[in-house]
Amino acid sequence: MNISGNTPIMDKVGDNNTLFIFLPSPRLKLLYLTYLFFVVWILVMPCLMVISIVFPPVTSLSVSVGALLVILLALTWTRRYYRSIRYHFTAGQITRYHGVIFKKTTCISCDQVHRVSTRRGPFQRIFGFATVDLLTADPTRSSGSRALMSIAGVEKPEALEQMIDACRTGKVAG
Repeated sequence: MNISGNTPIMDKVGDNNTLFIFLPSPRLKLLYLTYLFFVVWILVMPCLMVISIVFPPVTSLSVSVGALLVILLALTWTRRYYRSIRYHFTAGQITRYHGVIFKKTTCISCDQVHRVSTRRGPFQRIFGFATVDLLTADPTRSSGSRALMSIAGVEKPEALEQMIDACRTGKVAG
């Protein structure tokens, strides 16, 4: 079953071993684009204004075109990165796939997950989703736990917790 923002998309997955495929909420892409907007607004625009005042027009135009190309590249990268994120829940294992050029795969055993923690930053509260951290016991840390994996773009953390329980037992919760 594919889950996007915790809304079922399909009932059947091609791989029989996969219980669930979780895709982050589309609002996560909006959050990434908001971050990009603030970087451009706070860092790039003031620098371009200073360059346009201090340097001749030919120089400021070439720098502005270069900055525009970098911004368009970052915009394309952000969209492609969002589309690359997915989580496969199998019997006993959670696998995260992500990356645009360099594809990364992170696998953790459901037995390692001792606690599930939910956090929401200010922008995440505005956009209506959370980040769920899968934690394990770690006596060397002052908090007593260590994050194994963070799952961003979760609209309903309770439903994800049920998916993790289903991963532990190997059975789909009804």
